[in-house]
Amino acid sequence: MQIRDSLSEFIQEYYYEPVLSEKGDVFYHPDLHTHESCIGEIENCDMFILIIGGRFGGKYKSDEQKSITNAEYEAAKVRNIPVFTFVKREVYEDHRVYQRNKKNSAFVKKIEFPSIEKQENSVNIFEFINKVRLAKVNNGFFSFEFVNEIKDHLGKQWAGLMFDFLNSRLKYKDQKVVNQTLDNLTLINRKTEELVENIYRKLSPDTAQDNIDTTDKIISGSKFYNRVLNLFDLNSFSSKNKKINEIDPDGKEWYQYLACMNEFELIHYSETEWYGHEERKNKEIESWIKHFSKEVYWGAKRTDEAPPLIKEIIGLYKIVSTLTKLERTKALEMTIANKV
Repeated sequence: MQIRDSLSEFIQEYYYEPVLSEKGDVFYHPDLHTHESCIGEIENCDMFILIIGGRFGGKYKSDEQKSITNAEYEAAKVRNIPVFTFVKREVYEDHRVYQRNKKNSAFVKKIEFPSIEKQENSVNIFEFINKVRLAKVNNGFFSFEFVNEIKDHLGKQWAGLMFDFLNSRLKYKDQKVVNQTLDNLTLINRKTEELVENIYRKLSPDTAQDNIDTTDKIISGSKFYNRVLNLFDLNSFSSKNKKINEIDPDGKEWYQYLACMNEFELIHYSETEWYGHEERKNKEIESWIKHFSKEVYWGAKRTDEAPPLIKEIIGLYKIVSTLTKLERTKALEMTIANKV
């Protein structure tokens, strides 16, 4: 309680408004449990300060394996609210002991952790710390002994937030200029295309439309190769253009076509348990396509709906499958030229 009171005063010194349930800052809706009112209040906050000590606190009514603090933390994460986490130093030291021995659960049950008020809550508290530190983002946490250490760290972090805000503001202004420039270039480019097409039709009225359509298809083919390179974070294909052009796309799916390049491999779900990608173990994906030199996997054969990026590749590949070998050569050359 002393830490919370001291931090409340510190927050007010920065002209921020602290929200503490014990001071009546939370609206307890008459139709809701107090726990849900506390969690609902999170969405009205701009920052969340998490302090983990040796007490488990009240059990969350909807999941008694969690404390109400744990549930509030998860609500903040869901809403992408910045979380600043502090762990009491003695709890942090006991957590290190727990981490070293956690695989031996029988032994852990025998350990008396001095920092934990009720030993039956020790595992829940330590695993809560793990949840914070192993989060994909916003997983920083700091041990402390005195409240002044928290104040000092918060002051530095808030200064960093202000710097980030000001920097983003400048970037936003720059981005607006870039977007306006790109819009103008797009308009100029389209006007140029219309002008060239009109001249072309006047010079070769009989073949102009066919040639324009072919050029559009080659450009779409180039987009397919470019999207594939971007998908796997590649600058170019290691295979020679001539070798790639020997592959007939007719009758093949896009991932089967890539697998024929000998620099991609097609992996079926039953053949591996770990995929190195956030969609790993997704049972709605039956096959994966992977570049041999990159730990990047993409769902190929799927039972669910493909993500937008893959949908675009599938659409562009349909055009590639209609191109002649010469047209595919031109599409590849265009892709490489744009990458250089």
